[in-house]
Amino acid sequence: MRRQRLPARQNAPVSTVVKPQYGPTLLELLAKRPRRDRIAAGALLVLLILATIVIGLRSRPNETVVLLREPTTFNFAYGPEYQRIEQPGTLVALRRTRGDLFLESYVIRDLRLPPYKGAVGGMLPLYSFDYMRRLRKRYPGARFISEGRTRINNGVGYQMIFQGRRDGRPLFIRHFLLVPENPDGQRRGVLIELESTYAAKTPGAALTGDRGPLKRALRSFRFGDDRKGGTA
Repeated sequence: MRRQRLPARQNAPVSTVVKPQYGPTLLELLAKRPRRDRIAAGALLVLLILATIVIGLRSRPNETVVLLREPTTFNFAYGPEYQRIEQPGTLVALRRTRGDLFLESYVIRDLRLPPYKGAVGGMLPLYSFDYMRRLRKRYPGARFISEGRTRINNGVGYQMIFQGRRDGRPLFIRHFLLVPENPDGQRRGVLIELESTYAAKTPGAALTGDRGPLKRALRSFRFGDDRKGGTA
């Protein structure tokens, strides 16, 4: 019995989800090239992917993640520029220096608000009156710059900005009263205290914590133990 010859097998069309007006795709272009060209292009693509991964790993800064659970659970990350120090009355204290020259600091203390009713956004400005009075005693001669409501990731709060002097040099002071965003009536939170100088390349009091390594520590702060969703 004579066997019927089958027609020559054609190359199967390349499947794509790209709309026709945006084609042809790279796969469609390579499908029309000789086999050795497709192999070379594939090898080049692998090298590009590996190079991207290596660059990403090298550019990832070293950081230390801090997680505290008492009296309030929070976490944040800071870079190798800072030294963690022991400071009475603090939960965490970081300092950045150049030799004996003070550059800036990042300090977290416990915050306990008095009993109140309603939203914490109304309580914090009232609490800040007494807090700013204490700040003026702590920083004699400091000049008030501004105050106002603020938010850092899942924390809501109130900030106060002053400019004083330390060892004869201008000192930029920015303090945050911060509590978890929910629920209303929350009384436990943290005080975040930033101090910086011109030597740390901070251009002014209002920009303290808005750039450089101090920004990373501030903007990575989150209540709870979840590191997802931060802005730094």
